[in-house]
Amino acid sequence: MAPGNAKRDHMLLNPDRLTGRYRDDRAAEVMGKTVEFFENRGKVALKRDEHDRVWPTDFLEFVHRERIFATLLTPTGYGRDDCRWDTYRICEFSEILGFYGLPYWYPFQVTVLGLGPIWMSGNEEAKRQAAAQLEAGEVFAFGLSERAHGADVYSTDMALTLTVTAATGPTASSTTSATATPRGWCRRSASSPTAVSMSSSPPMRTTRTTS
Repeated sequence: MAPGNAKRDHMLLNPDRLTGRYRDDRAAEVMGKTVEFFENRGKVALKRDEHDRVWPTDFLEFVHRERIFATLLTPTGYGRDDCRWDTYRICEFSEILGFYGLPYWYPFQVTVLGLGPIWMSGNEEAKRQAAAQLEAGEVFAFGLSERAHGADVYSTDMALTLTVTAATGPTASSTTSATATPRGWCRRSASSPTAVSMSSSPPMRTTRTTS
């Protein structure tokens, strides 16, 4: 096969021809195991779950067990030696998930979106916490409502103020709230510390209790 044809052969995903697509052994392992997971489930089961709107618990358990999100989405220096934020690996994995079904691609994509602001920030504590949560198999999120309902991200200025109060004793509670800006609100839910949503409506005060 001519070199030009070989390159074209790698442009489109073929789950039966993964050899040579990836630049490191860990990436090849992640992609290969992911394809194996879906092939073992079979097309009938995948389509049935999609049509029945089944939450992909088995897929997320697989991702946790194999440390896939942690490997692909943790920048160098914040996780194990096989971790790095590599756009090529992220895109290749995203293509595999899209091939087998949007219900599997979606949790990965919103995790990418949710992590972006954290890794770009200068908050080292938040970065370490995010890395630990990835290693624990957590899924992240980044939420926006439609432009007509207040989330016009191109013209909205936002500020987030976090207030934490804790009681002593075996049970403690923490409360998070946000402050308004002239053109918008930014809210961080206490029940989902790594999910941020934006709207033009005042945020509801939320409380989390831990024992």
